[in-house]
Amino acid sequence: MNDELQDLENLLRHPGWLRLTEFGLRDIHNRVTTATRNAANLEDDVKALNMLRQCIAARDAVEALIAWPTNQVKRLRELTTRETTTQFSRRGDL
Repeated sequence: MNDELQDLENLLRHPGWLRLTEFGLRDIHNRVTTATRNAANLEDDVKALNMLRQCIAARDAVEALIAWPTNQVKRLRELTTRETTTQFSRRGDL
């Protein structure tokens, strides 16, 4: 687990990852903005709504992918903290 934590912390500081996340967020923002404008120009409300749903799903997927390493680091740190603060006694975890 420490290897995974260290790998993810290194990833989050890596210049390539920082560039990728910057590009990904900027690109998805631009695409969603363009698609939203296109949807607003459609006369068919069902098609416009479906286009908006697709845009939101794509944005959510990109944001989830970018957030995963940060969320995983938090989870692993919490697990590590719990493991180091667990006290063992004959009475168990009271």
